[in-house]
Amino acid sequence: MKRLGKMTILYVEDEEQLIRNYAPFLEEHCQSLYIARDGEEAYRIYREYRPNIILLDIYIPKMSGVELARKIRVDDYTTVLIAFTAHSDRKTLLEFIDLHLLSYLVKPVSRSVLISALVKAAQKVYGEHQVNLPFNCSWDSKSQTLYHDREQVSLTKRERSFFDLMIKKQGVPCADDEIILNVWSDKYDEAITNTSIRTLIKNLRKKVPTKLIKNQYGVGYKLEL
Repeated sequence: MKRLGKMTILYVEDEEQLIRNYAPFLEEHCQSLYIARDGEEAYRIYREYRPNIILLDIYIPKMSGVELARKIRVDDYTTVLIAFTAHSDRKTLLEFIDLHLLSYLVKPVSRSVLISALVKAAQKVYGEHQVNLPFNCSWDSKSQTLYHDREQVSLTKRERSFFDLMIKKQGVPCADDEIILNVWSDKYDEAITNTSIRTLIKNLRKKVPTKLIKNQYGVGYKLEL
């Protein structure tokens, strides 16, 4: 449940009564909830916010749940998809097989069944993307988002690149040349000094627990893992 509380969910449903029934329940158990009432709106929200989990009804206006899932799966096999349908439809189920759905739930869906599916989805997301760190921090490698005490830490583009590099190094120190190559790759024709690195790390340390980033003298910087 703690993992589910960090998830973002897109709920795709065109029946207003179901939205009123389920939306407060979903908001209570996730970090952010987005609601779409047709497939086209759902796809726009998906492209803008990249939610961790999508709950989609099979029969929605403008673009069916199958079509929506197919568009998402063109280049994304990490977002977790959970489908709802009003009846067990073998033909539709077969269409979903290659789209890697986590669950296929037949309406009416009880809250206990739904929460079980969502917890399973959160476990899948964490297994693939979430890196747990000391001092109650975690890193989402998919969205390159840092959390501390379950709150998102606002990072600049270069801070995210540097943090992602340290995550990938898994406790091995990052030398200055390596940091410059990865963090300032767009400035390859400019001279980036060590002072720029020190300033970057100084600003980053103001946003995270002090001991999370360690300086191994003469070697480089690493995460305390």
